Amino acid sequence: MRRRTTTAWVALATIAVAVAAIGWAAGPAVSGGRYVADPVEFEAAVPAVPAGVHAAGRRVTRRVRPGKRFNLVGMRWRGPEVGTLRMRVRRGGGDWSRWVLAGTDPDHAPDRGTREGRRALRASDPVWAGEADEVEIAFSGARRARDMRLRFVNTTGTATPAARLRARLRGLAAGVVGAARGFMGARAAQADTSQPAIVGRDQWAGGKCPPRAQPAFGEVKLAFVHHTVSTNEYGPEDSAAMVLGICRYHRDTNGWNDIGYNFLVDRYGTIFEGRAGGIAEAVVGAQAQGFNSSSTGIASLGTFSSGGQTPAGLGALARVLGWKLAVHGVPPTGRVAVVSGGGSTNRFPAGSRPVFERIAGHRDADATACPGDGLYAQLPQLRAMVEPGPPRASTRTTAERERRNITYGGKAGLRVSLGVSPPDGAVSPLGGRRIDVQVLGRLGWRTNHSVKTDSAGKAATKVRLSLNRRLRARFEGEPGLLPSSSTSLAVGVRPVISASASVAGKRVRVKGTMRPRKQRAIITVKRRTPGGSLVRVLRRSVKLRRGKLSTSLRITRPAAYRLRLSTRADSRNRSARSRVVEFRVG
Repeated sequence: MRRRTTTAWVALATIAVAVAAIGWAAGPAVSGGRYVADPVEFEAAVPAVPAGVHAAGRRVTRRVRPGKRFNLVGMRWRGPEVGTLRMRVRRGGGDWSRWVLAGTDPDHAPDRGTREGRRALRASDPVWAGEADEVEIAFSGARRARDMRLRFVNTTGTATPAARLRARLRGLAAGVVGAARGFMGARAAQADTSQPAIVGRDQWAGGKCPPRAQPAFGEVKLAFVHHTVSTNEYGPEDSAAMVLGICRYHRDTNGWNDIGYNFLVDRYGTIFEGRAGGIAEAVVGAQAQGFNSSSTGIASLGTFSSGGQTPAGLGALARVLGWKLAVHGVPPTGRVAVVSGGGSTNRFPAGSRPVFERIAGHRDADATACPGDGLYAQLPQLRAMVEPGPPRASTRTTAERERRNITYGGKAGLRVSLGVSPPDGAVSPLGGRRIDVQVLGRLGWRTNHSVKTDSAGKAATKVRLSLNRRLRARFEGEPGLLPSSSTSLAVGVRPVISASASVAGKRVRVKGTMRPRKQRAIITVKRRTPGGSLVRVLRRSVKLRRGKLSTSLRITRPAAYRLRLSTRADSRNRSARSRVVEFRVG
């Protein structure tokens, strides 16, 4: 009887452990938000190419098994070129995928004719591999290329056997397809009626691909259409992981600030937010060298070198293009001249003014095959599908700061105004409209608060700041009125520093505080001479703990002294110093 009881308890304990394990693994999948696995990045060396095989036109094939499962792969190297690069993948000894042509001269590459170009670290386009364990690459014309390494990214949580077990447990708790449908549907339900359903960064990235720095802003005069040079063999549940993989590759391998494209569209009609900064903003991407500051870029997930985009994908492109161009008052048809910024892949020299269709292909601007022959042939159809937005008048939003710098904990004063700006340049005030006061961060502009304009189209407000910030005023627009933003205004914040000194013999005890907290401060001590002038006798960097200082100085010469505590300017705050503290030794 005791043995049966023991066996029962063991069985119950085993079941409890299993249930706990499933709950631990599947918790994120059933918690209501979309679970985003921690991306894993790794690399492997490309086997050396034998001597005499570097001549252009000679095909070289190399097979690499990195030891971890990957979803995306690309190659980086040093030197000017590797020629044509193709890749194919397989999982666990199964059938090989089709060969995919990967671009080898992306927009970030420096000028090949310079010393930097000959020595630079370059990267190919990333290729989506699905779930793969092995990659085969074929390239030609690899002369002078060296240090070739494959870069891998896993964004589905399946890099190792342990990770795959966790992924399977999550699948038991919440079916992958069901979760994907719920996540897409939720975004569609929340979308504004004038804006298509767009999957935001918080959904596909989950904080796993933060930008390196704050976004830059330009203007939108046209849109470039791209493809991502990846396999077309993916399901709707794969798209978010594909976007995350591209983001990690662009940021970590290419060394860009963020994902290059402003929007991405899959073959099933889902639209994804790309580079951070705001979907309605003129965010400068890394998608069309020489024209990033005057355009927006929309990429189709997949390769369209022969076949075109699906009807669902083409419809999604038309929806996002129609909305995005309308936000900036740009018609979807017609042509526009823009100034070229130049660059090694740019087809037009710096300073020239080439003319493009308002919806153009990437190859129109740069030396590339993007967006593939198939999708490029669909651009006339796409332009016809994009519905122009209703005509709206231009508006003008302005902002003026009261002070360039404020003290920590203080408020920055702003005076804002809003008016209608017709073509003749005269501005008529717009009263009773909401203006958002916004602060710039790494993910773009966020609204701090809103004010309403008076009958003269003006308003005054204040913003409490603890760190250096850029501020602006933004009118979001309304039927008949286009949105507009003021120029951004930099406001510096000086820390608040206090200091005190007490003398005991030849020891001077110094205490101080600093807000916001800093790790280091500078103590400066000056001696007053009999003639009344000041001579510096000490300048020392000291460490603070939780914004507080407590240290002692040894001063032996009898005299009157003055002490200050200060901090240097950094990216967070301006320089600041305390009031003078006077003391006497001896």
